[in-house]
Amino acid sequence: MKKLLLAAAAAMLAASLSHAAYASPQDVSPKRELRGVWISTHLSLDWPNRLQTPEQQRAALAAILDHNKATGMNAAFLQVRSQADAMYPSDLEPWSYYLTNQQGSAPAPSWDPLEFAIAETRKRGMEFHAWINPYRAVATVANEGNNAQYAATHVSRTHPEWLLQVGTVKILNPGLPEVREHVVKVIMDIVNRYDIDGLHFDDYFYPNGVIPDDAAYNADPRGFPNTAAGRADWRRDNVNLLIERVNASIQAAKPWVKFGVSPSGIYRSSSDPAVGSPTAAGALQHYTHLFADTRKWIEQGWVDYLAPQVYWYMGQAGSDYSLLAPWWNSNAYGRHMYIGLADYKMNTAGWTSPDQINGQIALNRSLANVSGQIHFRHAFLQANALGYRTSLMNGLYRRPALLPIMAWKGLGAPAAPIALAASIGQDNAVQLAWNAPGDSADEFEKTRRYAIYRSEQRDMDLDAPGTLLAATDIATPAFADTSVEAGKYYYYTVTALNRLSVESARANTVSNDVEPPVARTRAALVTLANGRASLAPADVDGGSSDNWGVESLSLSRSSFACSDIGTQRVQLSAVDKAGLSASAEATVEVVGVMPQPQATADAAAITLGYGPQSVVLRASDKAGAGATYAWSPAEGLSTASGAVTTFTPTAAGSFSFVVQAASPQGCYAQAGVTVAVIDARCGDGKVAVCHKTGSSTNPSSQVCIAPNAVEAHLKKGASLGACTQ
Repeated sequence: MKKLLLAAAAAMLAASLSHAAYASPQDVSPKRELRGVWISTHLSLDWPNRLQTPEQQRAALAAILDHNKATGMNAAFLQVRSQADAMYPSDLEPWSYYLTNQQGSAPAPSWDPLEFAIAETRKRGMEFHAWINPYRAVATVANEGNNAQYAATHVSRTHPEWLLQVGTVKILNPGLPEVREHVVKVIMDIVNRYDIDGLHFDDYFYPNGVIPDDAAYNADPRGFPNTAAGRADWRRDNVNLLIERVNASIQAAKPWVKFGVSPSGIYRSSSDPAVGSPTAAGALQHYTHLFADTRKWIEQGWVDYLAPQVYWYMGQAGSDYSLLAPWWNSNAYGRHMYIGLADYKMNTAGWTSPDQINGQIALNRSLANVSGQIHFRHAFLQANALGYRTSLMNGLYRRPALLPIMAWKGLGAPAAPIALAASIGQDNAVQLAWNAPGDSADEFEKTRRYAIYRSEQRDMDLDAPGTLLAATDIATPAFADTSVEAGKYYYYTVTALNRLSVESARANTVSNDVEPPVARTRAALVTLANGRASLAPADVDGGSSDNWGVESLSLSRSSFACSDIGTQRVQLSAVDKAGLSASAEATVEVVGVMPQPQATADAAAITLGYGPQSVVLRASDKAGAGATYAWSPAEGLSTASGAVTTFTPTAAGSFSFVVQAASPQGCYAQAGVTVAVIDARCGDGKVAVCHKTGSSTNPSSQVCIAPNAVEAHLKKGASLGACTQ
């Protein structure tokens, strides 16, 4: 019951995701997702037609790649070795019968299908994986005597002792060290001579059946006991040895080349997820029946990805996609997990709706460790049963996807594109162009293609679904966005991608808006307070506008002081969402009064001991601003504030005072006044006066007199105060 509930929940989730995906396709695709197609050459299932000329075969392969590209695929898995033969010139194995109708015969005129396939795949911006079968040698024993299908240079003729027959199939015996040596040589010949992106094994390991490999076991038991369990472990170890060595050899030669295996869809059947998946016990289990311990391979890091062929529909009794895909998701061990999809079953029992494939892909996308899917195979994708391929094109695969990053292979990235610019072409097309970054000798820093991003927000999240607009097929520093509707505006940026789809930093941001805003102004009035006044752009904005939208308004100056009283002019600048700008002048009236103070004293001098002993200081403002006053220094004053204060000195000297006038708007000005103080005190209430004697030896004479006698002495030319020599 628990299993049924889990299956139902997974199916409901996948169905809901699927319907959301292709009912509203524009912003749902993940940024990164492998979308591959197996292109089978065995039995000429997909390609080539062995009776066609090389020119016709090339055209047919190009058409297949065009079809896959148009569907939304980003990876091609082309079978180049199906039964110890070669779809490329090789000194190790004969030309494929399925290419020339005669195994061992080179195509005429001469050409290299593998080299052509790599180049054509790359032209379309897709990744190329060379798909091989490591062990199969004779697909049907009944045909082994056919010299057209099996040439004298085929391993079945040159090394029959290497072959192991199980039922009607002969394979290269995995238990023989010389077989492992030969397979590795074949693989490394491909890796070293061709610029492939990946090396891919299919699901044929040991065939299911009685395996007569006693001689191989006896020659090299490696400590495994001669029991049923021991022999099974020995066979798994034989395959392990090959997988581990192939991985190490590839990584040593070209560490960027991906190595992956596509096993059958069930590892082991078990109710314990630590052992296997919740599938019927009678299902084919590749750990048990084919001696392939795929979970060990991915756990040990011997493969970069697994692509299990989960060829059952969602809700299928015994083997349910809704349960199997999550199990594989839980066994990715930090590597990539792609799910093989059974396109070939479309329009058969359980597969009578395009929602089946859509739902499986939607479920894959909901699983954190499933990084995409591979479709089996091209001919069925092309047949488009029930219109499922059309629904993919218009829905789940409508938007492009970059390939997932294999961080363990290296995160080196190209330099960022430079000087991105946009222009508008016909029919609103946005022509983007940029300068390519400088290339590097480091394979991981070379630019393979470019990713183009588009958003209505300047601060783009490049990982958000829907932001990736496209990727160039090759490293061409230009792109035309022909999908822009009239009146729609976007931001764009570009990144460079290396062969592993690791991205550079982003280029600068541009937009398709080339029309600057219109800045409009109106007059404004500001009143000073505390000597300051501020102005906001909105105060002088007279309705500035833009076709996309004004993003910001700014002023050439926004604050004013008392020195600015009167009419001032400022510039209002409008910047639109594209970063284009315009400006206009505005008049600002700054309201306030600058005081014009005066300071006076009722007397210019004071004589201590005679006459008034204080003086009144007065302040006034010619500007009539209603100013307030403050006097300094305050010593000797009756008050330090107000228009009137009294100065009462205690000593002689010249005393200067400053009065600061403040207008109600906080504007300040100062004025000064000076009072002379003479000290004429002699003590006993008498006043000192000084007489000139005319004597050269004693020119003056000081006398102390009563205050009532001062006037008489002054009339005689005396002066108040003590004489100074």
